[in-house]
Amino acid sequence: MIVKEQQDLRGSFIMWAIILIELPTLALLLTFYFTGQLGEDGWVPILIVGGLMIGVFLFIFNMRLELRIDQYGISFRNPPIYNRWTKFKKEEIDTYELKKSDGLLEYGGVGIRFSLKTKAFIYFSDHILILEKENKKYVFSTHKQKEIQEILNSWKED
Repeated sequence: MIVKEQQDLRGSFIMWAIILIELPTLALLLTFYFTGQLGEDGWVPILIVGGLMIGVFLFIFNMRLELRIDQYGISFRNPPIYNRWTKFKKEEIDTYELKKSDGLLEYGGVGIRFSLKTKAFIYFSDHILILEKENKKYVFSTHKQKEIQEILNSWKED
């Protein structure tokens, strides 16, 4: 059995919040430009701020977690930050746990969270998969907890 899952932030309130923050800023800059408050080279800050806004929006729009779990181990990637697949064989994993928790409060919010011993890939879901490998903890949010639990049970049998 193979479980493939993809999670992203598209359509979430985060995308709408970014739009609702960026549009008034751009409108304010355009108002200052057309009233002459920005001076003769006022188009430069408008282009810089507009470019930054588009860049941030596209970065968050393209963030996603791709998770693949099978009888041999687990693979994941998180473009645009982790573009290559990271693979763990089940023999390399010390402990694993699937629990009901959204992970937002435990690990500090949505997205990728780094600390010295933990890497958390948290998106909007009700369950998280916690793996420990060589004193390093990896946390993944998941929507397919039943399928993943079946694979974890088969790992225990082996």
